[in-house]
Amino acid sequence: MEKEYSPEGYLYKDAYMGNQESYQKKINYLANTVQPEEWGYSETEGNYKENFILKNYILYTYDQVKEEGKIEISSDGNNMCFNTGLQTLNGNDVFAFFATCTSKGAKPDQKWYFIGFCQGVESRMKCFSKLPDVADYFTNPSDFIFDRKLELILDYDHIIDDNYERFVDIGYTDKHLIKALLMNATATIKEKLKRNYKLAIPQYFTDKGTGESKIQLLLPLFLKGNNNIADLALVVDKTNHNYIGKTVLTIGWAYVNSRRIVKPDADWLKI
Repeated sequence: MEKEYSPEGYLYKDAYMGNQESYQKKINYLANTVQPEEWGYSETEGNYKENFILKNYILYTYDQVKEEGKIEISSDGNNMCFNTGLQTLNGNDVFAFFATCTSKGAKPDQKWYFIGFCQGVESRMKCFSKLPDVADYFTNPSDFIFDRKLELILDYDHIIDDNYERFVDIGYTDKHLIKALLMNATATIKEKLKRNYKLAIPQYFTDKGTGESKIQLLLPLFLKGNNNIADLALVVDKTNHNYIGKTVLTIGWAYVNSRRIVKPDADWLKI
């Protein structure tokens, strides 16, 4: 069972979201309001795993818009909002809306209380002189495309030793066999990428130790020989001369992480 990969969580530091049940209802409302996506993830733990991907996405989005200075505060200082980056079926932007926090359940540093999600056309949004823009991860578009001219190198020791349980979970325990399967799967995906660069899906990664953020690519690994169903996702970093793979993710967590940027559009990345 995977544990939740936690974003930086600035939203929880800056705002009181209400009790778990109340916040869950607001997340469920959002899931039913925006354009349909797969927002659930069965491998998460806890009583409030419903629409877990969406909750994770909202946390990541706030982290990013705060970094970019795209949080809007009303002229009287009583309200705050940010653009979720999601839209309704008819294309209206959806915002997270907050008011000054007076709740006794809040922590001292939680200045805002989360009211709920609303569309930009709603009357409550008139308190803002302008509506904030969406988060922007696309600073270098070339990072989102797999460069077929660069070599793909795997750190087998790091991948196998540090992710051994992920291989065990899909039925492999012999490390020599795992390496052989990885070598074969890497050769396979190289050939596939020559014909379809869109198989590489971006994810936005922030190193919490250094604070550095960067785009990584996720590549499907077909370890069991079925070229239509990926078993794991290889995470690769781009350098000036090559791509280096140092870890693997389950397909579910690859989806969760990639959704931070945009809805994944690849047949292999389904949950």
